[in-house]
Amino acid sequence: MLFAIAGLLEMQEVPFKPKAYEKAARTMESLPQEASALYSKGGKKALLELPGIGENIAKKIEELLQTGKLKYYEDLKKGSGIDIEGLMAVPGLGPKRIRLLHDRLGIKNVDDLRNAALSHKVKEIPGLGDAVEKNILRGIELVKGGEKRFILGYIEPLAQEIKGRIASLKSVKKVEIAGSFRRRKETVGDLDFLIISDKPEEVMDFVVSMPEVEDVVAKGKTKSAVRLKDGLQIDFRVLADDEFGSALQYFSGSKEHNIVLRRMANSKGLTLSEYGLFTIKGKRWVAGKSEKEIYSKLGLDYIEPELREDSGEIEAAQKGGLPDLVDLADIKGDLQTQTSWSDGNHTIEEMAQTAIGLGYGFIAITDHGGGALPIARALDEKRLLEQGKEIDRLNDRLDIRILKGTEVDITKDGKLALSRKALENIDFVLAAVHSGFKSSEAEMTKRITDAIESYPIHALAHPTGRLINKREPYAVDLEKLFEACKETGTFLEVDGHPERMDLKDVHIKAAKEHGCRFTLSTDAHDRSHLAYMKYGVAMARRGWLEAKDILNTYPIDRIEKELAKRR
Repeated sequence: MLFAIAGLLEMQEVPFKPKAYEKAARTMESLPQEASALYSKGGKKALLELPGIGENIAKKIEELLQTGKLKYYEDLKKGSGIDIEGLMAVPGLGPKRIRLLHDRLGIKNVDDLRNAALSHKVKEIPGLGDAVEKNILRGIELVKGGEKRFILGYIEPLAQEIKGRIASLKSVKKVEIAGSFRRRKETVGDLDFLIISDKPEEVMDFVVSMPEVEDVVAKGKTKSAVRLKDGLQIDFRVLADDEFGSALQYFSGSKEHNIVLRRMANSKGLTLSEYGLFTIKGKRWVAGKSEKEIYSKLGLDYIEPELREDSGEIEAAQKGGLPDLVDLADIKGDLQTQTSWSDGNHTIEEMAQTAIGLGYGFIAITDHGGGALPIARALDEKRLLEQGKEIDRLNDRLDIRILKGTEVDITKDGKLALSRKALENIDFVLAAVHSGFKSSEAEMTKRITDAIESYPIHALAHPTGRLINKREPYAVDLEKLFEACKETGTFLEVDGHPERMDLKDVHIKAAKEHGCRFTLSTDAHDRSHLAYMKYGVAMARRGWLEAKDILNTYPIDRIEKELAKRR
């Protein structure tokens, strides 16, 4: 809603206010907990302590949290007659372009926009053209498809909160969340809660009466389903002790993984279902209390949930060849963070202190460098030197190693937006594509590989440029990209920001098979974002990575030796 207000104010050409609301929106978006939970604990005072939240905006947030509505926003919408939220969700549409489309074609909502694009009216507007029209149609389809799935990192806080509520019931012995959530996929379609309780009806009464519930889809003695106000469906099942493990395995999936397991069970004279592992003859119960005993009875090493995609894990489990997957505890620091020097919310010291609180031994400050990204307040070479001096001062007094880094743009001609001389003063050079996403595969591949082969780049950031539910990956020959990274010693980043999760799992696995090495990062623009490392770890685990494959599992002295090789 705050983003929408910013858009409406910008369309009306109101000075200053749009930026204030946009900054407030980014602050609220980055909260590590539900805004309602923060407010219930500390009231408006807690809101005022957040960066970018002043008295005026705090009052509006308070009104929204208390009533579910905001009169100021409703008045702005009425005055414009435009579905600003729906239109701004379409990739590539900002307030100025929405205003142009409204003024020229009378477009007020996404349906109007789609009809205009299908009628080829959009491309007739000066400054837009055929390419923009096609991108708008693709964006509309992307948004409509994205409505069916929820980003893991944004849905997890509420999921864990609900799990905690259920676990606190005296009648509940155990509760777990299964499905793609447990396999740590980047998006989830719904949530599956499995519960052990000797009072199932009490549990069912509790879950259907939660404050977030919009509709009760079904309610029974041991099974219920609800739909929350944001459209997410949650299924709840109460199980017996001896079937909990088999149900957890079954409902965790994936479907393809489970099909292979059932075939294996049949070949051994057994049958596997959500109720347990049984003999085919006589229906004698064999296993079901735990997942580990099911895998063991089938002659397999235990397979971690993240690997259960029928992508070679079963064959590896038969041979004792499963990877020793990286764990969050293995990570010793973060290798992509932005601060208030560019487009982040907090100072270098605030980011470093938060990293210390996480037990990290190092953090790389990688504010945007070069002049290619004015919206990100990218640092020119003079400001990079000034930032370096501040980092030196902080390194003298803080109990953490702060690396001087930069996230520098790879320009369309395969060069970097900073000079080689400027890069000499940088400990960690992170390069990325931030524009020209519609280039052909050949053009994009050459652009990135030329940069990797010509400059002392340590790591390639968010290597495919995707934004989940917002922007598809750009076209690039990943095999050539992986080969270039291997040959030059350039690390591939696994970006843990919930909207990126880039590289994705299958690409990580393929890159590892090419002999590539990796870094994990949060792409943090707020100190609370440093907690996103768990999503980078999730993607790394899904991509079969071990601690030895990842640079930031090593101590800082070894890391600095590795980085020196590319200077």
